[in-house]
Amino acid sequence: MRMLLLPSLVPAVAAIAIGAFCSHADAQTPCAEFARLRSEALQAQRHGGRDVCGAYIRSSQAWRAVVEYAGENREMCNISERSLSDFEKYRREAASRRDNVCAGRPERPFPAEIISAPIGAK
Repeated sequence: MRMLLLPSLVPAVAAIAIGAFCSHADAQTPCAEFARLRSEALQAQRHGGRDVCGAYIRSSQAWRAVVEYAGENREMCNISERSLSDFEKYRREAASRRDNVCAGRPERPFPAEIISAPIGAK
């Protein structure tokens, strides 16, 4: 009787093992994609080259992709509300910098005390 159980048990155990591996791989894929998007956004923040406006455009697009993906996969990838809020803040900042730089303005506006101080005043 044992001989008959063993051959039928091996395919069943193999199927369970393959199913467990595939479900584990599927669970990791969305989070790996999130990590890739976030890495790209961080890399895009490091501006280099001559096309500064283009670099800021890429940075804002990368952060937008992070925010969208994190919002859609928040529970699956265990992304906290605080982290999602932080990503949205980074996206807004990148968009603001993009708008300023591409319009020929400084990346960030000067504080009011710098703007209102007369030239040569201390």
